[in-house]
Amino acid sequence: MSQEDFFNDARAQFSIVGPQISEAEINAVFTWTFPGKDDLVQFYLLNNGGSRSEQGSLAYCGNPEHQASRDHLEKIRIEGFFAIPHDPGQKMLKYRSMIKYYASRLQTFSEIPEMKAFLESHRPIASDHTGNDCWIDIQSGRVQYILWDTWKEGPIEIASSFREFVTKFWNNGFGGCPTDPPSSS
Repeated sequence: MSQEDFFNDARAQFSIVGPQISEAEINAVFTWTFPGKDDLVQFYLLNNGGSRSEQGSLAYCGNPEHQASRDHLEKIRIEGFFAIPHDPGQKMLKYRSMIKYYASRLQTFSEIPEMKAFLESHRPIASDHTGNDCWIDIQSGRVQYILWDTWKEGPIEIASSFREFVTKFWNNGFGGCPTDPPSSS
């Protein structure tokens, strides 16, 4: 798949996208060089977060049957990507702020060494429709999934790169709640 097709396929999955940002703003959040960073930067230049649904990436399905598990990762339904705000303190209606969310996770897990170490080497990039998150390792570029109700068992690697993650979990068209009617976008 060409790079243009990859980004066009990704763009087609969004109902709403975040406000445009610059490469400098993206690099201020992702200051490290890691494999696949170029794809991540281009993706955020085009989309800067957003969601499959018009309500934004703040709505979650409460149906426990839709929850992915370590044994059933095929149930992961990516709802949206975290957005990078122009101002770190800015509220972003309809969009989950990557910076604010990251800060809240750091605060929540500040006293748990293994989670603190994980958070220091990862950044949140996307969330599924049940409230679990995907994080990118800022050294290796690998994407890991955290099931928050079993976080003590550790993250699960689900993609070796940002491109693989987008291709497998976003560009596949399987997003949002599995019982929702197909979107008209």
